[in-house]
Amino acid sequence: EQYRSNLVQSLEIAFSADVSPEILQTLLNLAEFMEHDGVEGGLPIDIAVLADLALKCRAYAKALHYKEREHGMGRGGHCVEALISINKKLDLPEAAL
Repeated sequence: EQYRSNLVQSLEIAFSADVSPEILQTLLNLAEFMEHDGVEGGLPIDIAVLADLALKCRAYAKALHYKEREHGMGRGGHCVEALISINKKLDLPEAAL
């Protein structure tokens, strides 16, 4: 448990630092791996933070995934605008409607 909290703390520091999009992409891949590898709920990092980071490094499919999860959690109207924008960037205009 201590290792997990140290990992989360380190990731949050890295997410707020001025790092290259490639490094952000690698960190997002780690977060996604933890989510799919049976770690219940993934890492305890705010979904909105992960979505914004994915947008920052132009990982639109990841951003869509996180924004859809955020919307599913009942987090309001700003998600809808972001979902429309991301779907347009992924060239999925029918999903944006």
